Amino acid sequence: QFVVEILMDASGSQRDRQGQVALQAYIISEALSHVGIPHSIMSFCTFWDYTVMQRFRDFDAPQTENQKVLEYTTSSNNRDGLAILAAADALMKREEENRILIVLSDGRPNDVVVNRPGSRSPQTYSGEYAVRDTAAQVRAVRGSGVFVLGVFTGQEQDLSAEKMIFGKDFAYIRDIRNFSRVVSGYLQRLLEQDTE
Repeated sequence: QFVVEILMDASGSQRDRQGQVALQAYIISEALSHVGIPHSIMSFCTFWDYTVMQRFRDFDAPQTENQKVLEYTTSSNNRDGLAILAAADALMKREEENRILIVLSDGRPNDVVVNRPGSRSPQTYSGEYAVRDTAAQVRAVRGSGVFVLGVFTGQEQDLSAEKMIFGKDFAYIRDIRNFSRVVSGYLQRLLEQDTE
């Protein structure tokens, strides 16, 4: 009765930890496969007027598909609110009772390139406006019955933005190598709550 989707920020700000993020996502995917929990892994970035979502693994794919997450690459900007809504849409079509969305980000939604003459979005997607929008989308997704956990990998000065976006359901990891451990701990707590 559980289904999990992992959504990873693939903007340029993640470039320095790209390989470590991919490896940690692979570890999580392998663990979920071993216990038979359907899961999906996606990344997102924004290029000009388009938010690009890359699905490395679909929910019911065989375990051999897990290694595709090692192709994770980073580029451009990030429009977090839209990506969270898109990821949640796939989750809400699932029949499982407990739907979980885990979002790996640096707490800095930022899509300024899109604000060019003739673009469809007249307001720059950054700063307080972008944080408020992302927080509103997280609330909307939670209101639809999806558990949402934010995993924060950014700088300490962006911690307040992450708290505003995810409320109490977020984890701050200073070392990306702890990503898989933090996520597995969160999932274990949810599983234990469901069996009580």
